[in-house]
Amino acid sequence: MTNTQLIEQTWDNVAKYHHAIAETFYSRLFERHPDYAKLFSSENMTQQIDRMVRTLALVSSKADSPSAIRPHLTRVGQAHSEFGLGPDDLQRFSQTMIEVIAEYCDAANGSWTEDCERAWHNAFTEIIEPMMLDGMKH
Repeated sequence: MTNTQLIEQTWDNVAKYHHAIAETFYSRLFERHPDYAKLFSSENMTQQIDRMVRTLALVSSKADSPSAIRPHLTRVGQAHSEFGLGPDDLQRFSQTMIEVIAEYCDAANGSWTEDCERAWHNAFTEIIEPMMLDGMKH
């Protein structure tokens, strides 16, 4: 079960770093998995970062109401369907994002705990990944 309050709290704790988190996420993802970089053009990275921040803000504020975020995450999955991505790709994205959020939480105020790790992991595996995969199928 996802600890939605903890997800919202940790995201709020790093509010002034949201865009930096998304930038760090993409940088690290492309460094570890260079093939993903070709899916993004440098011209739209600012827009992509903004969309990532909005999506994570929505998830953090509405994780306790999956039906409220399902339409958005399904559309995100549909948008990614043309790239031939699957569950393994989403797991790589999730792992990298959780790692980056953890680093920013620790740097901001040392607030990252095992409970935070578990809450974010559950949010990705129980909400984000399944809803995006559903969108990728359509």
